Amino acid sequence: MDSSERSWANWSAFLKVAYRGIMLQVLVLLMAYRPVAVVAQSGHELGPGRESAVVGAGFALHGFSLWHHQRNKDRPLPPLDLARVPAFDRISTTQWSLRAHRTSNILFGVVATAAFTTAIIAQRDDRPEVPAVLILESGLLSSGLTNTAKELVRRPRPYLYNPAVPASVHRKGEDAVSFWSGHTANMAAITFSTAAIVQRSDVPSDAKLATWLGAAAAPALMGYLRVRAGRHFPSDVLVGYLVGAAVGLTVPYIHQPRTAH
Repeated sequence: MDSSERSWANWSAFLKVAYRGIMLQVLVLLMAYRPVAVVAQSGHELGPGRESAVVGAGFALHGFSLWHHQRNKDRPLPPLDLARVPAFDRISTTQWSLRAHRTSNILFGVVATAAFTTAIIAQRDDRPEVPAVLILESGLLSSGLTNTAKELVRRPRPYLYNPAVPASVHRKGEDAVSFWSGHTANMAAITFSTAAIVQRSDVPSDAKLATWLGAAAAPALMGYLRVRAGRHFPSDVLVGYLVGAAVGLTVPYIHQPRTAH
């Protein structure tokens, strides 16, 4: 393993630890939250029963996907047949860019940070844990659904069809999890939940519009990078975008006060 690969391995390990840290934050925030419904100025509320159900569903999905991952890790790859790849998706089989892959990881961190900051600022210092919990729950559900779909579908990644991609890039247990794009889905969940939170705040209308435009553009850019990196087919990022956006809109919606529904 050369220095570049070691550096990437270290970065990947850091991302995994950071992800576990985010999941821990969900639990800490919920444990610190007093067991009564609290309505924030943004028009969203937290409740112990609802939060337990949402977080429980997210962790159940992650547990189910992990169980399937252990079962799948020693299974051979599905057959590679380029003729069975839809014409819409074949562009990915000639793509490969380690730079695009690394850029997508950096973009995820930048956008996630911006999303949390935007939602909390829009809250105007009134219980900032409310938007934080909603965004974290959106990411938790999206990643749980994504990981479950990946393990059940087991679609080979497009770089496997590309003879120009070095064999050292192939990773057992990671080569058959193309559908759907987790980077795209999870980013869409985070950005759309942020936009929905800001929409129900009292910030100016032009700020709300800018948030919606950013929410739509960021996962689209992520999808492009994932295709350019040879990690996903266009259909992977399209479905991931739609699933993530749906989750990101649903979580804030179910947290509106009952009288607002």
